Amino acid sequence: MSPVGLGLRGAGDDLELKPIRERGGALNDLLERLLNKGVVVDLDLVIGVAGIPLIGVSLRAAVAAIETMIEYGFMQAWDEDTRRYAERELQRKKLDYAPGEVATLEMFGSHWYADRIYRAWRPGRLYLTDRRLILYRKSPAEVLFETPLQSIRGMAVAESVHFNGRVTPLLHLALESEEQVSIYAEDLPALEAALHDRLQELGVHLTETVNTCERDADVREAFPDHRLLADGRMWREAPGGVGQEAVMWQAGWLYLTSEGLVWWSESERRTLVRIPVADIITVGVEERDLGPLLGATAVLGVRYRERGRQKTVLFAGKGPDEWRRGIRRVVVDYDGGGLP
Repeated sequence: MSPVGLGLRGAGDDLELKPIRERGGALNDLLERLLNKGVVVDLDLVIGVAGIPLIGVSLRAAVAAIETMIEYGFMQAWDEDTRRYAERELQRKKLDYAPGEVATLEMFGSHWYADRIYRAWRPGRLYLTDRRLILYRKSPAEVLFETPLQSIRGMAVAESVHFNGRVTPLLHLALESEEQVSIYAEDLPALEAALHDRLQELGVHLTETVNTCERDADVREAFPDHRLLADGRMWREAPGGVGQEAVMWQAGWLYLTSEGLVWWSESERRTLVRIPVADIITVGVEERDLGPLLGATAVLGVRYRERGRQKTVLFAGKGPDEWRRGIRRVVVDYDGGGLP
C-alpha cells in the first residue's frame, strides 16, 4: 500500500483530482499531506493459511481534512445538512422578542420556582426589555419566568439566602396576579435602577407592599391565630441522605408561638417542622459535637407525638436554655400541667 496525494489541476474555474504517487517520505510527511491535501488509500490484501487464500480485501478510500473534502466536492450533502441544523439550533436558542421590542439590559440571574414538592432556584439570563422582564435558559431553550412591566404592582430589595447558601440581596416583585416572585441578579443595583426608571417611563405606580420575608407568611399560615413569643436563627439536624449514616445541619429560623413550634428552612424556603403545643412531650438541652462547621455546642431537643409515634427534633443556635424555658412555659400555660 502506498499513499497517494490529492493534487490540483487547473480546469477553468473547476477543481479536479490529480493523483501524485510518493513511495518515499516519513510519517511526518504523511500526516502533513493528510491534513493539508489528503491521501488516497489503495489496498488489495489477501489473507491465507498454508498458502491457501481465504479472505480478500479490496479497499479504495480518500482521507483528508473536512475542509479539503468539501473543497474537492466530497461530503457536500453532509456539510449542507450540518449547517442547516446549526442554523436551526441557533434560531431555536434565541429569545423571541415581540415586534418592536428592545432589550435594554442583560445579565445572569435566577428565579425562585415552587410547584408543589419541586422548589428550586432556576438559573438563566435575565433580560429587561422596554416591555417585559424575562428569565431565559438557552439549553434546553425555555422561558423560565416573564412578566409584563405593566403588571408589576410592588418592588423591594431584601437580603435572603440564595441557592449558593450565601445571604445575598434579592429582588422581590408583587404582580397584578397577586403572585410574589423572588429574583437573584448578577448586578442587582443596576437591574433595580433600570427597572425603576422603565416603570416610571411607562407610568406604572407601585402601590402594593411586598412581603420580603416568606417565613413570616408561612408561620401565619401554620398557626393562623398564634401569638408570636420568640424567633431566631437556628440550625436543625436532618438525615444525611439515603445510605448515609452521617447527619446534616440545615440553617433556618425557629418560631415559638402560643400554638406551637415552627421551623422554616432557608435552603428550601418553606416550613419543614410544625409541632402543635398539645403534641410536645418533653424538651431539654445537652452538649453535642456538631462537627467542624458548628463545633461543640448546646443542643435543644424537643420530643413530640406525630401520628401515634414519638419523634425527636434537635436544634442548635443561640440561647438554647432560653428556648427550653419558653417552650416549657407555653406547654404549662396550655394544659395547666407541665413537661415530665
